[in-house]
Amino acid sequence: MTEITIDTAQNVAINFTAASLGERILAFAIDMAIKIAYVIAIYYFVFDLLNFASFADSLDSWEGGVVMFLLFSPIIFYSLVFESWTNGQTPGKKVMKIRVVKLEGYQARFSDYFSRWVCRLIDINISMGLPAMLCIIFSDKGQRLGDIVTDATVISLKSKVTLNHRFLNDLSNEYIVTFPTVVRLSDNDMNIIKKAYNTAIMENDQSMINRLVLKIEEVTTIKNQEQTAHQFIQTIINDFNHLTSK
Repeated sequence: MTEITIDTAQNVAINFTAASLGERILAFAIDMAIKIAYVIAIYYFVFDLLNFASFADSLDSWEGGVVMFLLFSPIIFYSLVFESWTNGQTPGKKVMKIRVVKLEGYQARFSDYFSRWVCRLIDINISMGLPAMLCIIFSDKGQRLGDIVTDATVISLKSKVTLNHRFLNDLSNEYIVTFPTVVRLSDNDMNIIKKAYNTAIMENDQSMINRLVLKIEEVTTIKNQEQTAHQFIQTIINDFNHLTSK
């Protein structure tokens, strides 16, 4: 599986595993099943029970087109709405535990999701998905056309996430521990910290980072006085790694 390294603005490298072609196809199939279920429901409730066809006969072609567009707009804008609403996941992606992320290390914007949606019309809808599959197979970062245009990709959330801190990446024997009481944290505590920190960075959630700092201070009795929140968390992780690796 393709490994992807994302360098964030906080000087942290996060290693992910790109979602496989199979995972993306299954996510697409789940989303397609939801769309088909919606179409069946529309035809049953609107056209059958409410006898919409007779009402449509009284409309001119333009009015009828507008009504049909409104009825089926949830299908047309399905991926755009869900990805922008849930930070890169449609229901299918959520089930398969995969997500759209930016390669620059920050949360994708609405314009990114919109560009992916436009490209979807070309490399998936019109061409039956063949260009998208070929791009994913031959891309070194598992990207389809929409991902390449927006400098994004789809990652697997099931794989283990690795954080590498650039400024203290290689911890030598001469490394000086800043907070010795960090050993009060267990391995499970540290895994939770890393996962929460990773999520906060990817979603640019400063409030989560601040809450994480407060929780670390509470458990370790350490008080951060001079460092930024990011530097504090990074130092805590490196201190823990250094002390527990001996």
